[in-house]
Amino acid sequence: MSDDFDPFADAPRSRPSRRENEQEPAPQSFDPWADLPTRASRRRHGLELPTDAPGLGGMWQGDDASLTLDRGAGQGSEPSPAPGGRILVVCTGNVCRSPYIHLRLAAELDCLGIEVTSAGTGALAGWPVDPGSVALLDAAGIDSTAFRARQLTVDMVEDADLVLTATRAHRRSVVQEAPSGLRKTFALVDFADLVADLQPNEVEGASGDTPVSKLVAAANARRHLVHARPDDADADIVDPFKMGPETFEQMEREARSAVETVAHRLVTIAMLWQRGLR
Repeated sequence: MSDDFDPFADAPRSRPSRRENEQEPAPQSFDPWADLPTRASRRRHGLELPTDAPGLGGMWQGDDASLTLDRGAGQGSEPSPAPGGRILVVCTGNVCRSPYIHLRLAAELDCLGIEVTSAGTGALAGWPVDPGSVALLDAAGIDSTAFRARQLTVDMVEDADLVLTATRAHRRSVVQEAPSGLRKTFALVDFADLVADLQPNEVEGASGDTPVSKLVAAANARRHLVHARPDDADADIVDPFKMGPETFEQMEREARSAVETVAHRLVTIAMLWQRGLR
């Protein structure tokens, strides 16, 4: 288990671990966020690649390039109107995991006014989606031909209402460089765990001026109700870069259920929103 990060450790745990016969970890007396240095936001600065992120290592750490695509592809350099809120998905290279999550989530949320984009902490800027992820998206009837990878910036984090990362290491990297993202940045699987059992009254009582920001507020209010997965590996989505079809299929299995959970909650909230919930 990671020694420096427990995504829900800032609130008491009210129910036992999901794993049977597993002992409760000893409570930590220190602030779980104390290891995250507070830095002033740096405009248009490429984020650092987390040293413990799987896959790409430091090969593209110096690449700050960012590609602008048509706004219809969800990758424009300037924010487009998004009355439902903005979601940013982050992995390392922005060619395998985050495009898959991004495009699957966008397809689930189509016509709800929610903007979904993605970027990489060490992006292969300008690259299309990796063929392994293309095959998975094609099988789901989702077109990825317009997509191009882009480098993550602090501005992207600040513009988003919700940031979903492929791993906890990516989350740490995002928050270290953009402290304003602390309460809205989650590993995808952790966020799905937080909102899986969300009740309508919890949504009604949450603050937020969009369905996405309202879901984030409701998720943060549930930290004391949900026991975090004890190991980072349990919350991380495998990196399939330069791997075979089996690893891409594993990535899909690990990501798909979480994507569907988050999408379902957002669809429900958006419907309530359209009926006058504010």
